[in-house]
Amino acid sequence: MKVYVRLLRQCGKNLLAAEVKGVPPRAGVREVSEQRDTDLGRSTVRARLLDEATNNDILPQLKSATLLWAKGNAMRFTGVEQIDRSDYAQTWSVEVQ
Repeated sequence: MKVYVRLLRQCGKNLLAAEVKGVPPRAGVREVSEQRDTDLGRSTVRARLLDEATNNDILPQLKSATLLWAKGNAMRFTGVEQIDRSDYAQTWSVEVQ
């Protein structure tokens, strides 16, 4: 599903509304699926934003992804992203194209 994603956190800290609006959303294909997490030794739900042409990740994957709400063409996911071997809380504001 083609979507626009805005990140609502940076290194686990909430961004101000002006900061969120100041950065253009990332466009790509949203994918949500259950995958094996070798670090945790179990399956978890992962959300990904993929480049349509290359199928590469545009953003770090959301591990343990949870859908917080969905209404109309908007939804919000929360989870954990890994950056430089550190885990951070992250929230995606997603708008369907």
